[in-house]
Amino acid sequence: MLKKHFICTHTFHSDETRKKYFEQSKGVSVKDWFENTKNEKVKCLQTWLGDEDFWFCHWEAESEDDLHEFLEESASNDLIVTLAQEMKYFASLYHGDQNKLMYDE
Repeated sequence: MLKKHFICTHTFHSDETRKKYFEQSKGVSVKDWFENTKNEKVKCLQTWLGDEDFWFCHWEAESEDDLHEFLEESASNDLIVTLAQEMKYFASLYHGDQNKLMYDE
């Protein structure tokens, strides 16, 4: 099945869950973090995290429901709430055909 692209805004439930997330992430390599954020239907491709209560991830998934199901099964929902938005177009210098037209249907 063709996977869709989603930009997700993840928000920590509280300062306490933010601290818990960082404690659990100590010593985890980038490679291992991304290995733990995928299954046969869902895969996290990129993440951006600043100093605020929210952060962003670029996900590839068969459906939005599959994405939310993965977050529930991985216990991520114990720490964060997620707003997923499907992106119809995805272009990057890091991925894909650089000569493809931006909005070619």
